[in-house]
Formats: sequence, structure tokens, C-alpha cells
Amino acid sequence: MKYIKMQLVSVYVATMFLFLACNSTDYTIKNSTNKYVIIDSLVGEDILLASIIQPYRDSLQAEMQKTIGTARQELTGGFPESLLSNFVTDLVREECNRLDGFEPVDVSVVNVKGLRIPLQKGNITVENIYQLMPFENEIVYLSMTKEQMELLFDFMASVGGDGISGASFGIKNGKAVNVRVNNQPLTERTYIVATSDYLADGGDHFEVFKKALKREGTGLKVRDAIIKHIKRLSVEGKVVNSELDKRIYHAE
Repeated sequence: MKYIKMQLVSVYVATMFLFLACNSTDYTIKNSTNKYVIIDSLVGEDILLASIIQPYRDSLQAEMQKTIGTARQELTGGFPESLLSNFVTDLVREECNRLDGFEPVDVSVVNVKGLRIPLQKGNITVENIYQLMPFENEIVYLSMTKEQMELLFDFMASVGGDGISGASFGIKNGKAVNVRVNNQPLTERTYIVATSDYLADGGDHFEVFKKALKREGTGLKVRDAIIKHIKRLSVEGKVVNSELDKRIYHAE
């Protein structure tokens, strides 16, 4: 049995709030009442409402069950790198570099903890991708200095690795060593990093992203990039696959 607390406010109070948007005068609530409505199995279904919702529910369910591609093997997450995070970060970088009006991406970063389920071997549906990436995270571009990139790699090394594409480094004593971006050592230039707006805001302790020289939104969600990429592979007759390539490794 569930209880839903419904706050019933008088018409006078509701009208008062309507005026608040246009009036700077301070107001206070004079009267309000609370009522608990019991909802259990004895509450009948609203047939009219159900009939209105049903076509939308059926359409959504059909869309979610569509197969968009096939995975050659199960892709799971993990550290310091993983099949799943390598696949997602690679596709984010590739799909970003297909966008018009943006600079080429040097590095993409996606936190493996944000990838909620493995991609199972076999058919991949739209629903699978929503389960994998249930968040409405947008891909953003960050302009970063050499020093900021060094801080980024050191942070990732300190937590044992994470999802990255376009770069490689070793982990030694909690620090990043042998750092390469596009197979080249870091130099004094500006690097473009594609990541989620969640991480760009400092989520999952990626505080270094908040210090970026510039931030630019793409309008492309991480989830949509994944769906778009898998559909593209399917059209090209390719399957979803990934490999561990020592882009992050434990150095001796």
C-alpha cells in the first residue's frame, strides 16, 4: 500500500503565487491543508486515461525493442581500461569528428562508472543503449593546456584508469607516465577534449575539467552518439567489437 501526500492549497493561495511572478511584494501562505490518499490494488484503472496512453506506450515499446546492431562479444567495463570504455570513448571521438563546425577532437573521456551495464554478445536494441547510458548527458568540447592535460592524466592514474580515447599512458606510483596524445608527447599547445557535461562540471571528481580554457556544447548526447554509431556500423555490414590495446597500463 502506498500513501501519496497531496497538499491542497486554497484558490486564494494559488492566485497569490500567480501574482508573485509580476509583483515584488512579499507574500506569506495563510492557509494550507494536507490529505493522504490511499492507493492500493482496490483502486480501479481509469479506462479512458489508459486508452489515451496505450498507443504511446505501444509505440515507445516498439521503438525500444528495435535491433540496431550486433556485438561480436560481450563488452564489459573495468580498470585500468576495458572493452566497453574503449568502445564508447572511441565512438565518441569518431562521432564528434563527424560534426560540422567543430575543431577535431584530440582526446575523449567517458567515466566507466557511468556505463551502467555491459553490452551483451548478440543483438543490441535501443533499450540496451538506454540501459547502458540512462543519463541525458551532452557531449561538450573542452579546450585545455598542456599543464591541464597533465593534471587530467595524473588524476586518471590516481584512480586506477578510466575511459579514454586518443591518448595512452602508464600508471606508476599513482602517477601518469609515458603520456602520449595521438602517439605524440604533450607539447605547449591547446588540446580539444570531448567529454560529457557531467564530467565537465567536475562530476566523478574530474575537477580539472572545470579549469578548462573554453567549453562548448555540441548538442549531441552521449547516448545518441552510441546509437548513431552502432547504426552506422550495421549499415556498413560491421559488428560492434572492441579490444584492449594498453592505452592505459601499469608501468614497471
